[in-house]
Amino acid sequence: MAYPKNTKNMACAWRRWWSGAALAAMAALAGCATGPSHPSLAGAQLPDLIPVRDFVASRQSTGGYRVSPDGKRIAWFGTDGVVPAIWVQSIDGADAKAFRIRARSIRFSADSRWLGITADPTGDENTRLYVGPVEGPGTDLRELMPAPRSVAHFVETVEGSADFIATSNQRDKKVFDLYRVNAAGGAPVLLATNPGNVTWWGVDPGGQLRARAQVLGDQTLLERSGAEPGSWIPVLKRSRWDTLNIFGLHDEGRKAWALSNRGRDKLALVRLDLLTGTEEERFSSPDVDLDSVTLSRRTREPLVAHFMPGYPAREVFDPALAARLSVLAAGQPAEVSVTSLDRTDSVLTVAVATDRGTRHYLLREGREPRFLGENRLSLIAKNLATSRPIAYVARDGLTVHGYLTLPQGAAPQRLPMVLLVHGGPWARDRWGDGATSRAMQQFLANRGYAVLQVNYRGSSGYGRAHMEKAMGEFAGRMHDDLVDGVRWAVEQGVADPQRVAIHGASYGGYSALVGATFTPEVFACAIDVVGVTDIARLLEAAPPYWELGLPWWHRYVGNPAVPEDRARMNAKSPLYRAEHAQKPILIMHGVNDPRVKLEQSEWMVAALRKAGKEVEYVTFTGDGHGNQKWSNNLAMYRKTEDFLAKCLGGRTSGFDYYQLGAWAF
Repeated sequence: MAYPKNTKNMACAWRRWWSGAALAAMAALAGCATGPSHPSLAGAQLPDLIPVRDFVASRQSTGGYRVSPDGKRIAWFGTDGVVPAIWVQSIDGADAKAFRIRARSIRFSADSRWLGITADPTGDENTRLYVGPVEGPGTDLRELMPAPRSVAHFVETVEGSADFIATSNQRDKKVFDLYRVNAAGGAPVLLATNPGNVTWWGVDPGGQLRARAQVLGDQTLLERSGAEPGSWIPVLKRSRWDTLNIFGLHDEGRKAWALSNRGRDKLALVRLDLLTGTEEERFSSPDVDLDSVTLSRRTREPLVAHFMPGYPAREVFDPALAARLSVLAAGQPAEVSVTSLDRTDSVLTVAVATDRGTRHYLLREGREPRFLGENRLSLIAKNLATSRPIAYVARDGLTVHGYLTLPQGAAPQRLPMVLLVHGGPWARDRWGDGATSRAMQQFLANRGYAVLQVNYRGSSGYGRAHMEKAMGEFAGRMHDDLVDGVRWAVEQGVADPQRVAIHGASYGGYSALVGATFTPEVFACAIDVVGVTDIARLLEAAPPYWELGLPWWHRYVGNPAVPEDRARMNAKSPLYRAEHAQKPILIMHGVNDPRVKLEQSEWMVAALRKAGKEVEYVTFTGDGHGNQKWSNNLAMYRKTEDFLAKCLGGRTSGFDYYQLGAWAF
């Protein structure tokens, strides 16, 4: 059957073509697209309604490009037919082949002969490691560290070999041991056993274990390896609450690079002496933490440092590279990232991320940039909205930063608005496609909503003081920052105070339920995705490998084993305030979630229904703390737009014919 070229009213066209049982099934799913009902949108010239499928399931979308160390091949994320896949091919050849797998990350072995793939097949975060041959037609994958109900991660590749360094908790689910594994075959070789408190292993490019970090109460001890096998020499002790992210070991393990806030508020790039523990600052921003640093593969020196005070910023340490990256930005705000280099630094892959998607390029010395591919948002960029940084002063005087996205074609006056709250809470919203909520943000704007994102206190990226202001402030000043953001948008004339929804995932889902049960007068409705409802029982049911990180939670929200703390945690938990809800609530959850377990949502739904409150509940099979399956994302987006259309008065696309195909996945 030929499909009509104009898919704007595809659902209605399908209804005309189908009859009988098929028609009944489709009618049960949803109706046709509906226009906006909110007065501010009724006469607006909104852009074309983008089908839900374009946000979640594009066969043309690609990303994650990587160049092999020898500069001869590239690999990337894409699809093979309708199946997620990792592709690899010669850099100028036509010999592309696909490994069919829903992957999290990819990397080449140091000898460029193997592709290492990280995957979470069922969404339960029991991450698996696979390898496949780069050369030849074969597309079979071999699991490197098969062990039931365990988590493994790549740490490093070993120069001149097919070996990978990896960690796994297969021996003790609470901690991670260090292994060396060969892509060509053979059993993993145990390099170091975790004594129970090691949080970081430092391995150099030659595969040598050079350093480790141990937690000792409220301190962290950094050690370097001694002359005798298994011996360790203390380097420095620091507060456990300092951040010292070490990477790029060099000079035979005597030096490393790190992002450090020891003795400072903001994360700075430092060269760390692993003999003395001293730091030499190389670069910092006075306004925000540094986000990431790209190192040269050839010299192990920094090439680019990234940070985000509002729009993306970067410090490029090589003038020639700075000019090449600036050309790709084309004079516009963009996060321009070197995503991989060959061992000579002469072949690079670069991602250019804006608020309308990400495009990928190949850079080679003496040649013009070569466009490689783009992601789903970039493919539909012409109908997407523009985001801008904003700032306001919270009620206690704290300056809070965030982003505002306004729908195209509508006057920025008394619009229905969605407060989209990021998770973590030790994360942040970002400008550009690096943001985890970017697709949802653009989806909501296309439906006619203003979208406000707030980096409330406790968010990362703004320094130690901004984060530590969140201690003891769950459902307190952290939530006040969100409400103050809504009031700011109302005072600016942007938001209709009677039509504001609160929406978020993980901690953002918790915030949505706090909004619904602590400040129900502010929000017209709430959407919670994999959100926390009972803080104390969240920590009691945490995955075993969270154990070394639980003191961080205890510092910010309390220890459920302490009666006084537990009482405070219960008082800040939406589960125990269900009777205070006044507006409609939508709750969605992946059934395999290992962090915020499904029972958290089940308890909340039961409590709301017992109290006679309006709540919708949706679960996603085969996914966990965030959906990987396009079919689940399709269902989530469809449910979201229908729910908000009733609550806020935006538009909805109605039945999407991809929903028929989703039944098979």
